[in-house]
Amino acid sequence: MMILSIAILLILQLLIYFYLKNKQFHSYIAVQKIHDGDIPRIGGLIFFIGFIFLIFFDFNQISLIIPLILSSTIILFFSFYEDIKQSLSPLIRLILLFLGSSIFIIFTELPEINVRYLNFINQYSLISFLVFTLSLMLLMNGFNFIDGLNGLSSFNFYSILFSTYYLANILADVFLMDLITIFLLSSILIFILNFPLGRIFIGDSGSYLYAFYSGALVIYLFSRHPNLPTLLALVILAYPITEMLFSIIRKSFKKKSPMQPDTLHLHHLVFLQFSKTNKMANNLSSLLMLPFSISPFILCYLSIKNPHIDEEVMFLIYLITYSFVYLLLRKKRFNF
Repeated sequence: MMILSIAILLILQLLIYFYLKNKQFHSYIAVQKIHDGDIPRIGGLIFFIGFIFLIFFDFNQISLIIPLILSSTIILFFSFYEDIKQSLSPLIRLILLFLGSSIFIIFTELPEINVRYLNFINQYSLISFLVFTLSLMLLMNGFNFIDGLNGLSSFNFYSILFSTYYLANILADVFLMDLITIFLLSSILIFILNFPLGRIFIGDSGSYLYAFYSGALVIYLFSRHPNLPTLLALVILAYPITEMLFSIIRKSFKKKSPMQPDTLHLHHLVFLQFSKTNKMANNLSSLLMLPFSISPFILCYLSIKNPHIDEEVMFLIYLITYSFVYLLLRKKRFNF
C-alpha cells in the first residue's frame, strides 16, 4: 500500500509541477535575492498537496491532527498568496501567522515547561497559549530567514524530522513516526527539484509550512512524552532559533525591524566567499552550511546517549560555534 501511495504521490506532484511551472508564480527582485533567472515559487504548494494526499490516503489517525491540518491550510493560503503577489505588509503577515498558529495551539494538548523559573507558565493557560503561539511564529520567521539557498531549508527540516523520528522510535510512538514519514515523503520531490537542480523554490509557503510542522512535531513529542527534558527542544530547533536570535540582535543595533530582510545572514556570508561567476556557488554554499543544518540532530543523539550532559550545554556548543563562524566571516568580508 505504501509503495502505491508513493508512486501516486510522485506522479501527482510532478503533474502539478509541470502544470504550474510556467504560470506567473516566479521569484521576484528582493534585497536578499542571490540567484539568477525566474524560478517558480510553488514548492510549498506542491509539498502541502502531497501532505494532504498522504494524510487522507495512508494515515489512520486523522482525528488527532485536525487542528494541524486547519492551521497549516490557513498558513498555506496566505503565504502562497504572498508568493504570488508579494503585497502583504509585515503587520498583516504577523496577524495571519498568529491566526494560523493559535488555532493549532488552542486545540492541541501542550507540553509542560519544566525549566527553572519558567514553571509558572504551566499554571496560566493564557500565558501558556501566548508563549507557544509566539514561539511558533518566531520559528516560522526563523525558517524564512534560512530560506536563502537551494536546499538549505530542506536540510534543516530533515534534521528536525530525523531528530524527532529518532526520539519517537526510542519511545515506540507509532503515531509520530507515521506522521514524520509523511512529512518526509511529501517533501522529497520538492527537495530534488530545488537542490541541486534549482528548478523550484519552496517560497514563503514552503518555509512557513516546514517551520510550522517542525514546531508542531516538537509540541506533539513533548506533550505525549513529558519525561523528555524541555530544553532538548532547543537542541532540536537550534538552527532556526539561533538564526532568529542573530537576526533580531543585528537589526536591533541598526534600529531596523526584525521583519526587514537583509543580506547578513550566515548563509549569505558563506555565499559571498565565492566568485559571482561561479554557477555552483548556491549549491556549494548550501553544502558548506550542512554542519549547521544537521548538527542539531547529532547533538540531540549525543544528548540522549549521554544523559549526564545537560541539554543547555549542547545548545551553547551550537550557539558558540555558530557565533564564531559568523563573526569570522563577517570580519573577513566587512572588516567588522
